[in-house]
Amino acid sequence: MGKHERGWVEATEKLTAQIANGDDPDDDLSDAGRLDLAEALADRLRSDFPDVTAVRHAGNSYDSLGDLIVETPDSETFVEAKFVAGGGTRANLGQDTLTQFELFEDATAWSDFREAIGFPEDREALLREFDDYPGDVRDWSYKSAVYDRAKHLKDVLDVSRGQNTGSRADEVLADPDATETQREAARIVDAILDLDREEKLAYFDHLREAEQNPRNVETFAHLIVCGYHTADALAEHFDGDLDEIKRLLEADAYRLYEVNKNSGTVSVENPSELLAGFDWRDTRVEVPEDGTSVSVVTGPPDDRRRVLNIAYNWKNKFQGIQTPSMNVFVPEA
Repeated sequence: MGKHERGWVEATEKLTAQIANGDDPDDDLSDAGRLDLAEALADRLRSDFPDVTAVRHAGNSYDSLGDLIVETPDSETFVEAKFVAGGGTRANLGQDTLTQFELFEDATAWSDFREAIGFPEDREALLREFDDYPGDVRDWSYKSAVYDRAKHLKDVLDVSRGQNTGSRADEVLADPDATETQREAARIVDAILDLDREEKLAYFDHLREAEQNPRNVETFAHLIVCGYHTADALAEHFDGDLDEIKRLLEADAYRLYEVNKNSGTVSVENPSELLAGFDWRDTRVEVPEDGTSVSVVTGPPDDRRRVLNIAYNWKNKFQGIQTPSMNVFVPEA
């Protein structure tokens, strides 16, 4: 989360506390934050905690668990507030997160692994096979040269918004009326997709040979489920907060609220329920032999339960091209 994003989010959290407490919203906070979202969240908190006596803002940084603390006559509940644009993905993290936080203790980072096996050079060689790039694409001395050429291949294929580029390439190759230029673009796209998949499978072979740190895997899973979805938030809480999070979950004293920035709708999750019944004595990352996703699993070998699914992904253009990352999902119950 960037500095600007964190600023309006913090202001909105403080506004939420003021409104939930029946106070007039501060003018400066109203200018800096989203009053509409604060009102929606405050209304939901008052509905969920009808005997609330006070709502406090927990802090101004990542140094506390939760963003808001809801006080009732008998208890305190820690609330992590997330302002989201949509649903589905629990977290979108950097490509090297699992090695950065030493879930794998002696594994090479994904970014370094690609460099070591020559993936960038192989990808460039495939992109160079296309002969009909426009004159305004940047030369190969620029990092964006890859992105420019991939974008042009998508333009040649006429990939529509939201359409899978690989699927469109297959359509072109099956179309007897496609031009030779379109066919060449489709062949190159398919080759890059194949190259990317082969590289991921090779990386997963490497991960299966690496030692894992079960405590770090368990910590990562708890933090993700409890709403810590950025590298900064994970780093702040990674070393010392697992026991405190587990204490709050055991006391049913932690909630995750998500507020949709577009619609203002509010949903709530209880991590205690999501993690109920999990046996954490044998927690690890399960790496399949055929696939591009891994899973955090826990429990004895004859009763494994999935806690998280983690997809190795490229966010922009198409797979193998731009912005490698990891998409984290909580499996459906």
